[in-house]
Amino acid sequence: MSQYAAPSPRHGWTLVLPVQSSTRAKSRLEVPAGVDRPRLARAIARDSLAAVRATSAVARVVVVTADDDLAAECAAAGDHVVRDSGRSLSDAVRRGVEVAQQLAADHPAAVLLADVPALTPDELAAALEQAASRQLAVVPDAEGSGSVLLSAARPGLLQPAFGGDSALRHEQRGAVRLDLDLPRLRRDVDTWAALTAAVALGVGPATAAALGGAVDLCPCGPAAGTAH
Repeated sequence: MSQYAAPSPRHGWTLVLPVQSSTRAKSRLEVPAGVDRPRLARAIARDSLAAVRATSAVARVVVVTADDDLAAECAAAGDHVVRDSGRSLSDAVRRGVEVAQQLAADHPAAVLLADVPALTPDELAAALEQAASRQLAVVPDAEGSGSVLLSAARPGLLQPAFGGDSALRHEQRGAVRLDLDLPRLRRDVDTWAALTAAVALGVGPATAAALGGAVDLCPCGPAAGTAH
């Protein structure tokens, strides 16, 4: 169960979240003995999704995944689930954006990579509020080179270019760079050091449970609606 209360009413944005199959996800993340990588990868995605669903500005969630168990969970939660072909992250994002276009062509849309286990609804809402006044915008990761959130006034305007140095590529495609003071949103996880930093901020309950005692865990994230 999410640690966040479901918002009502929900309106506005369509969020596209590509989620790799847990057996393939986080291949760069070296974990200590006793931590199951597939379980941890799925937990990180669950906490990311829980925060997105609890963000009042988000009306529709589009999840692109080949993970059958997670797909079933997302469908039960009311998300729009798209089958991931497994070809590439770019292809998964493209499929999600196409569905977002079909669902709400005249509404704002954004792509969020589902690897932000410390994310809170307040931080996501703050980012979307800043992005709302831009035709295209990108929020870089904590290191400043990757992208955690790519937004557009309409889905058809999105031109995703995720991967190494994606923040710069998105800027070159016209996105306004938003270096926001939102550490929970910007702390994506693909290495143990990044995960440790996320834990210091406070991760969601699924990630905390998957980690067990592997790191000196903070409490399972802040109370709902509390930004840090």
